[in-house]
Amino acid sequence: MHILSKSTYIKGLQCEKALYMYKKHPYLRDKLSIEQRAKFQRGTDVGVLAHEYFPGGVDMSPNFPSQFPKKVQETMENLSNPAVNVMYEAVFQYNDTLIMLDILVRDGDKWLAVEVKSSLRLSDTYYNDAALQYYVLHGCGVPLSDFKLMYLNADYVKDGAIAVKQLFKLESVMDYVVEREEFVAKNVERLKNVVTLPHSPVVNIGVQCNIPYPCDFQGHCWKHIPKNSYLFTTAMDDETLFQNYFNGANTNAKMLQQLDPDSEEAHQIEALETNSYYVDYKTLYSLAPQPKPRSVAFLNLLLHRPAVPEIDGTKPYEEMILAFALQGEHESAAIDSMPPTIQRRDDMAAEGYFVWDCFEDHTRWRESIPILIEKLSHYELIVCFTPQNLTTTLLRHEIIQNREVGYKVFNLFDVLQQAHFYHPALKRGLTLQRLTEALFPEAKLFEHSRIILEATSQDLIGYQQAKEDLIAENEMVAKTYQLFFK
Repeated sequence: MHILSKSTYIKGLQCEKALYMYKKHPYLRDKLSIEQRAKFQRGTDVGVLAHEYFPGGVDMSPNFPSQFPKKVQETMENLSNPAVNVMYEAVFQYNDTLIMLDILVRDGDKWLAVEVKSSLRLSDTYYNDAALQYYVLHGCGVPLSDFKLMYLNADYVKDGAIAVKQLFKLESVMDYVVEREEFVAKNVERLKNVVTLPHSPVVNIGVQCNIPYPCDFQGHCWKHIPKNSYLFTTAMDDETLFQNYFNGANTNAKMLQQLDPDSEEAHQIEALETNSYYVDYKTLYSLAPQPKPRSVAFLNLLLHRPAVPEIDGTKPYEEMILAFALQGEHESAAIDSMPPTIQRRDDMAAEGYFVWDCFEDHTRWRESIPILIEKLSHYELIVCFTPQNLTTTLLRHEIIQNREVGYKVFNLFDVLQQAHFYHPALKRGLTLQRLTEALFPEAKLFEHSRIILEATSQDLIGYQQAKEDLIAENEMVAKTYQLFFK
């Protein structure tokens, strides 16, 4: 059996301890978020579509890990079989390192290696895993004419059936992977030794816990860190936090001795100690809408950005409006078309809800635009909570036709960030789910990614739940606004 794979090699480059834990104690991994699972599925779906770029191939994917040795043998046999010109998920093993190459194409008396990425651009990690794959292919004696990374073409516009040749771009990385072969060889030996250690290597927590990816063993490695440790603050960058921590300031009290009592970091530590929130009220109130609006709409847009465009005229990752929930002082509820569980909410008309969606037919998404234009025109202020620039989104879709009316958008996310809002529940970033935990602990919100998953599930129950969750999010936005600005 192999010791390393592409994923474990990349994990080991990030942190040796993470590699060891994954191989020896995988049960200690953190639970994958819905967003992470969705990313993995997206990569799989794009990879399968990429096969059409080189059609007619033989799928070498093993059904079970126990089939790896058999598939390695079959792959090597296919290299010399003139009837096989393309292989998908070709399995190779060299020096205890196993890879599954997305696409391998016969090119005369050599082979073209292709690795597929579901992104619009290439990152250092993609180059690193290509270098590992070349190392294994070269070690197995596979003669390569080239090694290319395939990724999505940001300029592709769907017009009819997906044109795979236009959807994807290819970039040769042959020079890079050849140059990195010695680097890879040294790291393979180092990481193999890590896996065979009698105990976990000693690696302090640090910036590598989140770069380039959040490590899935943080729950284990951080278990000795108090939940109210200043390492969970956000006023300083991670490098500075860890430098202070390992230079002796390993408690909140010691860290406070080094800080200006009126600094943002000191205020965040105080919030940790008291399990309360901190906000710079002077800044917060300076950002309050002036004059006080007579009518307010609370808007929650559900945007979908499919990697492979679904609708003619759209590009990879181009956003579409799948749904929106609107709550306002003057809004009359259109509840007749809502799911039964939502219709049972008798207070909806009184509170002024309006929900629109195109879950069952995404081609209808542009119908949302004139509806939003009409609805939002009745309000002086549009309140939302999103890390994205909602004004830009509304301008892009001509929902607000000029920048002069952009002042109507009041993004609570931006306002709270500028006012340095902090609560222990936020830890590694401000999200509506974490904000709800901080301000309204009796309420419960799910990951926003869950709503996207429900809305694209092709399941009526999922559609119904997505609408309810969308409304629940909007309610929290309204309650937060009222808490600070009413």
